Amino acid sequence: MRKAKIFGLLAAILLIGAAVFGIYFWQVQEKSEAKVKETIIPTVFVHGYKGTANSFGHMLDRFGYEAGGKKIAMRIAVTEDGELDVSGEIGKYEKDGDSAVQILFEDNRASLAKQTIWLQKAMRYLREHEQVKTINFVGHSMGGLAILSYLEKTPTDAAYPVPQKFIAIATPFAGIDKASYFKLQKDPAAQDLKAGSAALQLLVKEKASIPKNIQVLAVAGNRDNSGSDGLVKVSSVFYAKTFFPKGAYQERIVAGPDVTHSGLHENAEVDTLVSRFLWNLPDGIKGDSDANLDTVPNAKK
Repeated sequence: MRKAKIFGLLAAILLIGAAVFGIYFWQVQEKSEAKVKETIIPTVFVHGYKGTANSFGHMLDRFGYEAGGKKIAMRIAVTEDGELDVSGEIGKYEKDGDSAVQILFEDNRASLAKQTIWLQKAMRYLREHEQVKTINFVGHSMGGLAILSYLEKTPTDAAYPVPQKFIAIATPFAGIDKASYFKLQKDPAAQDLKAGSAALQLLVKEKASIPKNIQVLAVAGNRDNSGSDGLVKVSSVFYAKTFFPKGAYQERIVAGPDVTHSGLHENAEVDTLVSRFLWNLPDGIKGDSDANLDTVPNAKK
């Protein structure tokens, strides 16, 4: 009887010891993985007005996601109520170019103010749940304005990742000056996109709040030498230069007869600009490219 009690006690001690060791090992592993994940710099893609998963989905496919065997690290869909529907996670073995985060707004016609709040919520999630310390941004059209607003209104503290690079593709920083476009588009987002809107004036007013160390590339489309991509003027896209320090800002024009506003995120030249600027890849993600990166030299303010 006494031996049975001793064996029982020893077994209990061994079980407790194994449990304690298991918990300790799990905690060490978690800390180690978190430390590795902190070194990854994900790129956050934000679609434009009326955008969907396809807005950047095809670009991400061309960068080798899904079709190439890699998976988009995360998709964060934001509901109309501001709730996050998250799929995927940033893996500890991923590198900068393998860690895309696609943001999807369920209400893709919401005001710039709402989009800013939703983007803040998504970035807080990345910081708290994925240990992301640094991020890059890519925005198309109004997505670029949402990112700019986020940069202005988000504190540079430990609650959010630190923005490192920002690419704005066809973003109307000075608004859209095309009356015919707004005959049908009358929702909150459309009102904010109008040249001279209160939302755009507020962006100018609060530009001093933008982090100083962020590097920026503005990409504009010029169809048939019209000075526009069919919707947004080159001058409106390059109005971005008024928001950022001279040494931190670059701009490029993608020209040609087939250039369109919504087609710029489907353009091979834009792909190459994105991969070179973000990841320093000499010839784009897929290797050889016929993109002409010298269409326009770096801008001077």
